Amino acid sequence: MTSLVLRISDGASTAEFRVEAEPHRTVLDLLERLRTGNVRVPAYRHSCHHGSCGTCGAIINGLASLMCLTRVSDLSLPRPHLPGGPALDPVLDDSGAVVVVLEPLARMTVVSGVAVEPSSLFSNLPIDTAYLSGVPDEGRSPLPADPVGAMVIQPPASWRPLGRVRFEGCIECGLCVSVCPVAVPFIGPAALAAVNREREKRPERVAAMLDIAAAPDGAGPCARHLACSRVCPQAVYPGKHIQMLRNALTVVAAAGK
Repeated sequence: MTSLVLRISDGASTAEFRVEAEPHRTVLDLLERLRTGNVRVPAYRHSCHHGSCGTCGAIINGLASLMCLTRVSDLSLPRPHLPGGPALDPVLDDSGAVVVVLEPLARMTVVSGVAVEPSSLFSNLPIDTAYLSGVPDEGRSPLPADPVGAMVIQPPASWRPLGRVRFEGCIECGLCVSVCPVAVPFIGPAALAAVNREREKRPERVAAMLDIAAAPDGAGPCARHLACSRVCPQAVYPGKHIQMLRNALTVVAAAGK
């Protein structure tokens, strides 16, 4: 068991709790344990408990992370406090307990405690984005429906299977937006990653997506700090997508000369 002191932001004050936990327990597990024990815990958001929904983002000892993926064992060992920064030893209180400071994500509207309303993320996402990476393309026929509207189990010979298809990696957790250091108007790394994926998947929207990237608040303000890519829990690497947009804009500009 590991002794921990949780210091949770609660508006202008901080709530403190002492807990004992197994190394495999997550920060979210600790909050849930306190709450189910009839302890008033500052507000927090959660849903899936396994890194799929993106709702439990918070700043944990200085680093934007998902509470459901941050384990006690992680906090008990040297760990960066800034994206890409050096690994720092855990802070211990006078009793030797590991100090865990929870704060709400930056650049978000704080609802209460560490719960935020991520409107700054969603408002900048491109409209009518196709979320599936496996959208049928030319030469692929969709599976036909049976008389009651359900998909048939055995596809006809004319249908070519898509192979392995996954949902988009971005879970819209907002960690990349929270850590982005750009101080001028900027639609943000999550939005630009979505813009680039839309450009890749839907040829008919390439021009519209490049217009978004070329706007004053588009890809230009990014200074390649790469904090966004370092904190992404799904390895989307928004910084890579921003650079791909810049490359595409360069090609378009060269073709127009």
